[in-house]
Amino acid sequence: MIRVIIERVISEGKLDDYHALIRQAKNKASNSAGFLTGEIFHVKDNPNHVIVMSCWDSFDTWEVWAESEQRLDLLDAMRPLLESDEKITVLESSNIKS
Repeated sequence: MIRVIIERVISEGKLDDYHALIRQAKNKASNSAGFLTGEIFHVKDNPNHVIVMSCWDSFDTWEVWAESEQRLDLLDAMRPLLESDEKITVLESSNIKS
């Protein structure tokens, strides 16, 4: 299992437009094979700094979604709303044994 963290900074006045697109993205991702959960957060005191956290059963299933036409089309629609490119971090279990 992996977790994916996507950070985006939304341009001033564009948050409502972004929310409409991120709802579409979450709905489409949730129908993708391997998607387990997803949550959307805002940084306290900065609602334009958005963190999307999702959980996937494997890196391979995330990669299929990440490179899918559906996601790329949504990302193209989001780009004009962003102050900068999104930042993606993929986390995997460290398998620490006790």
